[in-house]
Amino acid sequence: MTFSDPLMSECLVYQLKLGRSVVGRLDSDKPAAIRLSGQNILEEHCFFDNENGAVTIQAPANSITFLNGKRIVPNQAHKLHSGFRIILGEHHVFRFNNPEEVRKQRDRQKLLSPAMEEGEGEPSGNASPATRPESPVESAVDVDWNYAKREAALHLAGLDPNKMPDDQLDTLYEKITKVKTLRGRRFENGSRPESSASYSQLDDMWSEAGRPVQNSVTFTDDTSVADNQNSVVNDDGASNATASAQIREMQEQLETQRVEFENRLSAIDDGQGREAEDLKVEKEHMELQLIVVQAQMKRLLEMRGRGKIDDDFVAFEPAIYTAKQLRLIRKVLDKWRAHRAFSMAETVLSNAVTVKEANIISKELGKDVTYNFTIAAGGSLAAPSSSLDSIASLDEFGDVADPVLASATQPSVGIKVVDRVNNAIYVWSLDRLIQQLQKMRNLTTFIDRPQVSQHFSTAQPFYDSPAPVYSFIGNSLISLAPLARKLSATSTVPIFCRYTSEAIGSCRVDIKVANVIAPIKRGYGSNASTRASSPISNNLQPGSKVSCIMTVDQVKGLGSNDFASVHIQVRLASLTGPSVHNRDVYASPTVDLVTSGSSELKFRRTFQLAVTSKVLMHMREGYAPIEFFAALQPTYLERMERWDEMRDQRNVLTKPPPSRTLSANSATSTQGMRRSENDFVVEQTHDVVAWLSVCELSAEGKYAPVPVISAGHLDPGSFSLHQGLQRKLQLTLSSNSGKQLPWIAVTKLKLGNIRLLDAKGRTHESESRELVEVKIHKQQNVEFKPDGTGTLTIEAPWDSSAHESPLLNRTTASGQRILLQVQWWVDIDTCLDRVQFSMDMAVTMRARDAGGPSRFASIFSSNKHLSKSSAIFTLKMTPPLTRSAKDLWRLDTSEKYVRGEESLIGWKPRGISVVEDYERLVATERRSADVQAIKVILAANPPSSYSGGKSHDMLTKESLELWKKKFGHKGRVRIALVYSYSASWMLLDHFEPRSGR
Repeated sequence: MTFSDPLMSECLVYQLKLGRSVVGRLDSDKPAAIRLSGQNILEEHCFFDNENGAVTIQAPANSITFLNGKRIVPNQAHKLHSGFRIILGEHHVFRFNNPEEVRKQRDRQKLLSPAMEEGEGEPSGNASPATRPESPVESAVDVDWNYAKREAALHLAGLDPNKMPDDQLDTLYEKITKVKTLRGRRFENGSRPESSASYSQLDDMWSEAGRPVQNSVTFTDDTSVADNQNSVVNDDGASNATASAQIREMQEQLETQRVEFENRLSAIDDGQGREAEDLKVEKEHMELQLIVVQAQMKRLLEMRGRGKIDDDFVAFEPAIYTAKQLRLIRKVLDKWRAHRAFSMAETVLSNAVTVKEANIISKELGKDVTYNFTIAAGGSLAAPSSSLDSIASLDEFGDVADPVLASATQPSVGIKVVDRVNNAIYVWSLDRLIQQLQKMRNLTTFIDRPQVSQHFSTAQPFYDSPAPVYSFIGNSLISLAPLARKLSATSTVPIFCRYTSEAIGSCRVDIKVANVIAPIKRGYGSNASTRASSPISNNLQPGSKVSCIMTVDQVKGLGSNDFASVHIQVRLASLTGPSVHNRDVYASPTVDLVTSGSSELKFRRTFQLAVTSKVLMHMREGYAPIEFFAALQPTYLERMERWDEMRDQRNVLTKPPPSRTLSANSATSTQGMRRSENDFVVEQTHDVVAWLSVCELSAEGKYAPVPVISAGHLDPGSFSLHQGLQRKLQLTLSSNSGKQLPWIAVTKLKLGNIRLLDAKGRTHESESRELVEVKIHKQQNVEFKPDGTGTLTIEAPWDSSAHESPLLNRTTASGQRILLQVQWWVDIDTCLDRVQFSMDMAVTMRARDAGGPSRFASIFSSNKHLSKSSAIFTLKMTPPLTRSAKDLWRLDTSEKYVRGEESLIGWKPRGISVVEDYERLVATERRSADVQAIKVILAANPPSSYSGGKSHDMLTKESLELWKKKFGHKGRVRIALVYSYSASWMLLDHFEPRSGR
């Protein structure tokens, strides 16, 4: 029976004789068979009993003795088996060997060898637990000094190493070691920080960096081994210490914020004097903030284990808002998002060629349909459809509804389809037009091949199938502010056409409050409400229920020349707002305008609404549209087409006023000049070839590229690497664009996501999924050659051990490959963001002394031997949209030639006038609704007589001064295309002064 040395290299062996063998200190006078030196070695540290072929170990209460990572129970015998690890004191590590047990184990392995041979060829790492011995017996290669120390550290940390894979054990041990190394550097004076017991025990287990140096002289022998991991000097020690300090500080701040959030949440749960809706809003906000803080803390712990702060890490600074502040923030954001005139103008100009091409194809194929731009309002008016149409019943199944328009909450550019075949007008989204245009192109491709075109539906790409019977012709808008104040209102409002932005009629709308049920007051003790009382006492309160009767009658302006029949429609969502997901639609009976007048058209409905805080907010500030649908006459469709043409002709015929013309020098320089095609902002496409090679250090001290073995023309090849050699990566990017692709440098390079590709082509994932950043050499070679090509070359050292993957540490079986993902980021001068590239490279690990592939054998083999691997990328650089109104004209594609545009006879799609008309329409109908609502509110609350000391003249003068004041911005940005004398389009960016009111 032997007792091997702490290095477990079988160089120093203690023989355990029959009977008792005592382990003691080297300088002790007490008798001992084995004498050790060092800290925490007692005079009678422990003893071994060897009787009847069995060996046991026993230690006193104050002895530091570990068996297989666990501290042994004092004064209790523990039986030893071959392969058991024993730690005595701090740094004396031994392995127990029993020759008789080893012989028996070898006999068992010989019996199991046939079964093991049958399993050869499969990827390693999937061995069954039944083939492992009961005791932790390992080979001398696997069980070493680090293994035993790591095992003890994991047990002290409360982890079971027997239930964790080897790669996870190695990763955890390395992370803990890095943390200890950083702590040792920060406390160079020897003082240790106060920490938990687990940390202190772990620190004491694998280093002495935290202890002060003893003045007394200690004796050492050949069995004393010191842990010199923490004595290694790191060039980045100062930076790592600074990073660790920053991470610790951020972690403490986040922990404080987390505790504060939890306390606030508990206070919210216990709150009783506040409204339930406010409590719910604040609680949701706090819970979201807490989730973000917890995610930040988790990431900080990962960075602390690595000892490095990620480049993309941004410290999170949470903010706590009240329910009132959250409502104000949402209101500001909603209003800001609603101002989309500039982006919609960009969309109209850049997609004009698409609309023109669709009209050309429809005219060539004889389809009686035209397409033009319009603005689709968001919300309930995003995609209005009549509830009387059979097509409307299918919307909920998603068969015919346009998903882009149906989900739009803000105004967006749409396509107005004037369908003269079905006498209907409806709106498509721009995405749907692009999809339908591709089908139209297919029809034109096979127009001269009837044997193929007969299988296509010639009408399907051009129309809605089935087409709606009732088309949306306009709406009236009413303000819900009187309803929020429990006021009945009767007003006459205009009916605005959404396509011409003009009033086509009027109607009378009466909203009568029938009943209001106040919210139930629950007893909350003595706690009072924290909300301020409303200045108007008769406002609706959250939690109440209101019943109102809406009546629409006295409809005027809708004639039989344009409409055959008409009906009114009101959506419940228009009264409650988007917070209530209700798709109920209520329609009036249809009125035939040929036999009766529009005055017969009436709508009456009683609504019962449950008022929540969001519904109440919509009532106070929102509007409810009343929709009008009609069966169209052909004359109305012709009038819509002529109106589009006349609308743009008015812009052409209108000359710019003198105050808005360009300067004399500018007009002279641009007069008579044709706009160059190069001025258009278009998408750039570049082809980039990446050449990747791996170089290893040879015996001559130079880096030589390793061979790449490729199995065919489509195989990028596999790098044949050797174990234990220094390597570096060489990446060369090549492009035929030259200076049109002005790359500057590669800013970052990462490798990782290691996988195993077996002989059958199956990919096996591993634990090493993280991408490890590789340090790039500062010297990068950028060259633009006279032949129009450009190259960028970098080099970076690559240490495969940083991935902590067993696939890269052992040799690769025949027929298998190891796949790694390579990512790099390139900084390009003309690109706002860094361009990211990604590719996979395959490697094969071979023994260090393995020879290279035989060139003679490659003659008779289909494999090719290359020096590098390649990948081809297509880089598309989309230019940013215009930054200012003066550059908006560059996006106009209406002048771009499309084959067959002669058939349009000079017709062009609408320009940015469609955006201007929409803005004018929204302002007009909302102003009309506000005026009617203010009349009702003022009538219900008449002003009281003035009792102050100012005279009537003084009050009149102050009122006039206040009336003349201008609030807000001094002007508004207006986008307009103005016709100049040189017959070219120019864009003017100017401000118009606002009115005095």
